[in-house]
Order: sequence, then structure tokens, then C-alpha cells
Amino acid sequence: MMEPVLCPGTLEVNMDWDRKARREAAMADKLNYTDELPYSFGESSNYEYFSRVALQPQYRKVPRNTLKRRTQQSYYAYRGYLIEMFRTYDGHVSLTSDTWTSTYGEPFVCVTAHWIDDDWLLQKRIICFEAMEETHNGFNIKSRLVSCCKNFHLVDKLFSISVDNATANTGAMQFLKEDPSIKMVLEGSLMHVRCCAHILNLCIQDGLDELRTLLEPIRNVITWIRAARSAKRIFKQKCEEYGLRKKVIALDTPTRWNSTYKLLHDAIAYRDVLTDMYNESRVTDGQFIANDHWSLAKIVHDVLETFDNATHIFSYVYEPNIHMVILKCIKIICTIKQTSLANPGAAVKRLLDNMKVKWCAYFTEFSPIYAIAAILDPRVKLEGLTNLLTFYYQQLDVQFDVPYYVNNCKRILERLCEDYGAVIQPQPVGSSMGASRFGIHGPVLKKSRPDGSGSSSSSSSSSSSSCIGEYLTYQFETEENST
Repeated sequence: MMEPVLCPGTLEVNMDWDRKARREAAMADKLNYTDELPYSFGESSNYEYFSRVALQPQYRKVPRNTLKRRTQQSYYAYRGYLIEMFRTYDGHVSLTSDTWTSTYGEPFVCVTAHWIDDDWLLQKRIICFEAMEETHNGFNIKSRLVSCCKNFHLVDKLFSISVDNATANTGAMQFLKEDPSIKMVLEGSLMHVRCCAHILNLCIQDGLDELRTLLEPIRNVITWIRAARSAKRIFKQKCEEYGLRKKVIALDTPTRWNSTYKLLHDAIAYRDVLTDMYNESRVTDGQFIANDHWSLAKIVHDVLETFDNATHIFSYVYEPNIHMVILKCIKIICTIKQTSLANPGAAVKRLLDNMKVKWCAYFTEFSPIYAIAAILDPRVKLEGLTNLLTFYYQQLDVQFDVPYYVNNCKRILERLCEDYGAVIQPQPVGSSMGASRFGIHGPVLKKSRPDGSGSSSSSSSSSSSSCIGEYLTYQFETEENST
């Protein structure tokens, strides 16, 4: 007979395990514990043996059809919970949406809802993941979004929708603004939010093809190490000689620009090892990895690193990040301009020029929602935003009416305050809600006069640039320390 075992986290044997009660409790649990394993996993005799010996003696394997049925029951139960929650939710919800075609040629659409719960925590849930047989045009995408909003009682709670920069998505947002069934904040002026990470991808892709050719020797030696056993053995020996730990360096792919950054990041760390291996293997044909290749790799790596860091910030889900968009864009433009002024070579120069052209197509004027988020940041506020944007357009070499733009964002923010104030009761005087969570953690973007008072918005460009530099230095040092 099987010996009783201790249940995890207890000090006694659990012989009163109720299978039905545990199954019902698991279905009622709002968390998601799925690992995307096949349903046949539950029929495995080895898994049943492990569970009975190590976890629970009364466990019995579950047929795949039973698992499928329970999964469907859990899905519909949680879907009903979300529908009821959104029906009584009195705040606004933002959506992200994407449509794509799988490797098997099947089209899909996915919609994710983002909102702040009663505990002031950011939440997200996928509320639509369906096959989309119809054409991916603007009208059909809009129809799917409207249907999803109606199913989850979101037609009067939408704040914004983030989509990538495809033409069909732009058309869908225009159709959505004209749909009378959708109630939008400020007549839909903040509805359409372009995906910043997708814009970064578009900026880089234009010039990477040429650079991949110039970096071919580095890619060749990595391909050789990954494919040949003899090369793996030599690579291990070389790493031991240089006191490095052996590492598998991944190759880049044309569809993911950050894979090129990761390849360069790992390759530069093993520069001496890869150079020795490649040059020793190509003695006969006279093709070598020279210092120029590594100099080019380092320049490209530093540029792509800035984009990679910004992509990580833009991809935050459970932390607020929209107030960082303008700051990260300034950092990217500063990196591009500084690299261009350093005479990096014709190839990198063309890469930077292509990036800048694509950048100006999307970020010559920021969406007001990014500026409003920066204004609400206690380290920036209105004057700080003016200084930031002035500095940004100086680096971009573009003429732009910053005061008019900031005043327009201020008017939009005032209208938002009026709308929210009509439905939300004000906090009592002296309330400390959010004081510890949203306090000032850094310097306000204001240049002081000798008498200690703040400078006016018409301060000199040199003072503004100095102030911006101090703030950006603080911001980036904070990120490095947190990392």
C-alpha cells in the first residue's frame, strides 16, 4: 500500500482530500495557472505516479475530454465574471488590439482590456481572441471592436485604443469615431494611440539590411560555432584561455530587430575569442575580422541599445509608462544625433538618416495623451514639458510651435478634469491618497534664478538644455540603479 506523504506547505498528512471540492475551488479561482500543456498530459501514467507519491495519494489521472470540458467551464465562468465586473465598473477602460495571420494561414484578432481596479492597481485581461475570416480592412476591424465592446459593456467606458501603424488600423479608428453606438472621451480626440514599440521597429528596419551585410564576418563565425562540433570544441577552449564562460550566441532574424542587438551585445563580449577563431580558420582565403568590423559593431550596438531600452519601457504592463514616452524619445534622438556627429562612416550614416526620416513621419508631433501624462508627472509639469519639447525639437532640427502645443494639451487636460469631476467625488481636504505612491522622486524641470525664484517659460535655450540634461541624467541613473 502506498505510504501517506506530506502535502506541500503543511506539517501533517492530508487524507481528507475532496476531489470535487478542490475542482470547484480551482474553477472559482480567478488566477490563471495554465502552462499551455496538451490535454493528454493529464492522462500520463508517469504524471499520475508523481502526483500520488509526491503530492496527494488520492490523485487519479484525468481524461483529456474531461480536462477540455472543465477548461471550457472555467473559461465561460470567468468570462461571465468579467462581463458583470465591467457592467458595474464606473471608470474608463483602454484597449489594445492586433490582427495577424498565423503560420498556418489562419487569421486572428485579439483585444486586451487595461484598467485600474479599486486598489489602484493596473489590470489587463484578454477579452477577445477569435478567428477573423473576413478581410482585415478598417471596417471589419471596427466591427469586431464594437462587437467586443458591446459584449463586455464597454461602449460607454472607452478611453483609448492602442493599435499598430497598419493602414487598416488607422481606418478602423476613423470608422470607430463615426460609430454612434460608442461613447468616447472628448469626442474621440484621445481614442487612437499608435503603438510606440511598433514605431521603433519601423525606424530600425529600414537600415538593418545593409548593416547585416557589413557584419557578415561576425555572423559567419557564430553560425560556424553553432553548426560544427569541432567549432564548439574550439570555442570552449578559447573561452577557457580568455577566462570567459562558454555561451551560446543566438543568431539574428530579419523579423526581429532586437535580435541583431542581442547578437552584437553577446558577440562584443566575446570579441577576442571570435576574432581568433575566425582569423585562424580563414588563413587561406585572406578574409579576416578586423578592428573596423568591431568598431562598426560597437557603434550599431550603442544605437540599438537605446531603442531596446525604450522598447522595454514601452512594453510595461503592470506599471505606468506613458509618462516616459517623451523622455525616451528625447534619449533616442540625442543618441542618433550624437552618433551622427561622431562621423561613424557612410553605412551607419545612412542607417541614422533612414531612422530619422521614419521617426519624423510619426513623432514630429506627439499625441496629446503623452504630453498630458508628462504634465501629470510631478517632476515635469507644464513648464518642464515646455522645456523638454523645446530641447527635443532642437535635437530633431524641426521648427515647431511648442507653446501653442502645450497650451492645447493644457486645455484638453482641463476638459478631462471637468469630465471626471462630474462623476467622481473629490477627496477630503488633507487626504493623503497616493502621497506615498506618487510623490516627487526627482527634480522638477525648472531652472532657478539667482534670487531663488523659478525661471519663466521664455528662458534661454542654453538654460533649458542644461536643465533637461540634468533631468535626463537623473532619470537614466535611476533606471540603471533599479535594473
